[in-house]
Amino acid sequence: MNNKAIKKLIAFVKMLKAPAKMLPYLIGLVISVIRRITQQDDAGLVDLTEQGFVCRKSVQIMGGCGSPAVATLSSGNIAAVYACERIKDDVLISSLCLQKSKDPLKIGSQAKHFLFSTPLQLGNVTAAQTSQGLLVGWRMRSNDRLHIPSGLEKAELNSYLENNFALASIGDCKEGNFYALVPDTGEEITDIKTAPACFTAPPCVLSGGEILWLGTKNGKAEAYLSQNICKGFRLVGTVPEIESGRTVSHACCIRLKTGRMLAVICSAGEFFSSFSDDTGARWSVPKSLDIKGTAPNLAISKDGVAVLSFVDPTKDQSIRCCINKDGESDWCKVRLLVSSTAKNMRRPCTIATEKEFFTVSRQRFCGEKESSVVFTQWKPLKEDYDPVAEAKHKKRKRKK
Repeated sequence: MNNKAIKKLIAFVKMLKAPAKMLPYLIGLVISVIRRITQQDDAGLVDLTEQGFVCRKSVQIMGGCGSPAVATLSSGNIAAVYACERIKDDVLISSLCLQKSKDPLKIGSQAKHFLFSTPLQLGNVTAAQTSQGLLVGWRMRSNDRLHIPSGLEKAELNSYLENNFALASIGDCKEGNFYALVPDTGEEITDIKTAPACFTAPPCVLSGGEILWLGTKNGKAEAYLSQNICKGFRLVGTVPEIESGRTVSHACCIRLKTGRMLAVICSAGEFFSSFSDDTGARWSVPKSLDIKGTAPNLAISKDGVAVLSFVDPTKDQSIRCCINKDGESDWCKVRLLVSSTAKNMRRPCTIATEKEFFTVSRQRFCGEKESSVVFTQWKPLKEDYDPVAEAKHKKRKRKK
């Protein structure tokens, strides 16, 4: 909507036969509508938030995509890594895909590179730029639900199942958690290493090139450190139990501007925070954030603003976010970021760009329609920095 159209619309409102005291209200309403139109784009099956965050755009990549991750490359490009399913030589396989672009919202239109393929189900994809290159992690497991193409006759179906079974019995198709460095040439991954834990969020790259990865193992959140990815990761510390017998399902961490490590862990649909001042060796006793959700993901901007994005499974399975000015203050109120008419959003991953934030998540459909990856670019408004939470933080500081 250009300036000329805006002026015409406001002039039309002024011409309406309404009491003078109503004109400011009507003009304000028109301005609000214009702002909403210019700041948000229609994203089809994706519903952007109507209040709070300003969503610049949301786009989709269709085609059986899942478990997306996103990372900022040293080249300045944004890379999206995700799992997708395709038919190759009449066999259904899962592939790890890579797409990159300087414009995050144009990633879906760029060339797609298949990094790795397997007949097993891929999930928990993570990615981070390191001094050694793009580090990608993922999980492989036997398909608990076999995706069979529609329209196959009985003979074709039997052949299809036999091929899948035969391919799945290959020796190097192992279940478990894995990671690898992506070749700069775009070739397929060959040097695959077994991960020591289940990593559901990207690792944290520290100063000096060290990498701290927070994962889960045997119901606990464990910190693993690596100085050289080729030499693997070693266990350096474990986050204390929330309470006896309570297990952790997801874990993520970031490095704050102060140098402290902040971890957010998920247990039975609740989030808890923990801090470490010695690179993951020792962690504080987890404290409840009074936030409910699953699949937490942490990101931090250059100016130290921390963002927690997660799935809200209790309402419409939407992606929600909350902000922390420095990672140590109280978290601001939870905001809706993106939801779906399918009411089934999964595993968000957020990174900070120069002026905004960028979140990818999976949109899973319950019917025959294939799932998609949803890319959303957004930024918080001033009111998203909860003044009440900030006042509480300042009051505590004064007491100390």
